[in-house]
Amino acid sequence: MHSATESIEVNATPEQTWQVLADLTRLPEWYVPAQQIKIITEGPVRQGWQFILAVRTWSGLVLDALGTVKEFDPQRKCITWRGQATGIAGDSRWTITPTEQGTARIDHTFQGQGWLMFLSQKLGRNRMTVQKRLANLKRLVEAENVRA
Repeated sequence: MHSATESIEVNATPEQTWQVLADLTRLPEWYVPAQQIKIITEGPVRQGWQFILAVRTWSGLVLDALGTVKEFDPQRKCITWRGQATGIAGDSRWTITPTEQGTARIDHTFQGQGWLMFLSQKLGRNRMTVQKRLANLKRLVEAENVRA
């Protein structure tokens, strides 16, 4: 199992941050390397909710990854989904916690296995991808917070 964990502080409240993070239909806007999403399960996001995420690998290959929400806890502001595609299976875990300044800190861990995950870890791309996801999410949340 290979893993990378990073954190980032967002200039928005935990509630504002959760609003964007918990809306999985918006993943292609910020979740690297997502290209598009197809919702399988009708209704609101919850444990067991499924989707297919088209993801572009570092080699340019686009794979369809089946995503299944494993944990969805609005009270604790925590969500985990498992993605599976050819060559990789991994968990994407997100937790939002308040800071003393009233802003939000997002912790993101991506851990997985498979030959694509092995290559990603060896090349240092897993950590870079986790950092990009956090930076993209921060940018999106803060842009929406300014408009609100």
